[in-house]
Amino acid sequence: MKHHQLPAPLVRFHIHMRRDHATELVKLANALAQLKGRDTRLGEALELALVAGLSTPFGDLLVLAQDDRSAPHWLQLGPVNRMGGKALTPAEMSR
Repeated sequence: MKHHQLPAPLVRFHIHMRRDHATELVKLANALAQLKGRDTRLGEALELALVAGLSTPFGDLLVLAQDDRSAPHWLQLGPVNRMGGKALTPAEMSR
């Protein structure tokens, strides 16, 4: 399998998300593919959703946050490692 160089503006993530959100991202990616006339990656759909969501002020987004009792699945994943607050470079993130 040939690995391609990751374009500079992109980073690679291993993420967890709810199944229903993954289903909606697939639907969005399919609609985006139809609009663009080519295959699209889920990352393109995720970016589109993030652009839409992040255009909303953080305070308004935080109102939508579920408490841990309503969304216990996030606690089941274990601790978060944010590298001590250090910014990660794209090269470090793609490892």
